[in-house]
Amino acid sequence: MTAVLQIIKLLGRLPLAARRRALRLLWRGTLPFRSEVGFGLQPVVEHYLKVGRKAAQRIAVEHDYHDTLLIMEWHANIHRSRRQLIGDSARTRVNDPALIERIAASGDTVILAPIHMGVFPSGITHVVWKYFAGRRLLVLRARDDLAENNAAMDRLRDVASEFRILNTRNEADFVDAMRFARKGGVVVSLLDLPETYGIPADTTLFGEPAAIALGLDAMARMLKAVVVPMTVRSLQSRDEIVFGQPFEVSATSPEARQELARAIARQIEVFVKIAPPQWHMWTRLPEFYPERVRRRTPDASPDAGKVEAHVGL
Repeated sequence: MTAVLQIIKLLGRLPLAARRRALRLLWRGTLPFRSEVGFGLQPVVEHYLKVGRKAAQRIAVEHDYHDTLLIMEWHANIHRSRRQLIGDSARTRVNDPALIERIAASGDTVILAPIHMGVFPSGITHVVWKYFAGRRLLVLRARDDLAENNAAMDRLRDVASEFRILNTRNEADFVDAMRFARKGGVVVSLLDLPETYGIPADTTLFGEPAAIALGLDAMARMLKAVVVPMTVRSLQSRDEIVFGQPFEVSATSPEARQELARAIARQIEVFVKIAPPQWHMWTRLPEFYPERVRRRTPDASPDAGKVEAHVGL
């Protein structure tokens, strides 16, 4: 464990605004000594966002800060008390509180579908705590996590009546988990997953042929749930939660599934463009594309594994 990571963990014990100010100063101070900053993302961002070279480089460098911020906030979620975390989230802003209040008041099963953007774990926790406290909560994960990641996710137990984590690769547990989530449960399932996570659906993403993992449609039909896309934009003193257009899934035809995949891809693009440096999947973007696209498009640096190693993306 590096000395910098030790410092980041210690900063995670401070109040939100103080720790984020301190992290920004630390990050800026280390920039001259870190040649790998940006992970070589500049050509990737330039190509897919259709921005100039200088703008793409600014996004790539700032992306490094937001990856580091996410690591710190995971540790804050582990080490700060429930009372302290509630204080941290007091300044969180929601773009359409009436929308989520109406959905919560219905009592129906809800699938919260965030993307890997900003400090998304804190955004999930805030929405569950403020609008769905006391409901059953099921969190879907697509890989085996590090112990510290599971410890952070376990903090959701503080706001749920019952809480489960389902590794989606454990097919034997899936049906039982769906029973658990029925009748007013809340499910958290990330929206921006590449086809390597299973059940792929063809679409386009940032203007290129792509495929996304789309187990969401079958789950939404099974649970008769409303799906609420969401993202988080993280600022120095607070987080801002943005909801997309909620939807339900009833049709089962291939055409309906492809239409849904296209709509989800467009929603991902809209969310990412809110704050491009804060999308944590830039380094994994090639996983969304077939080999023929990968061969003719830029790739990120091969050492782009910092966040994946610490927060289980």
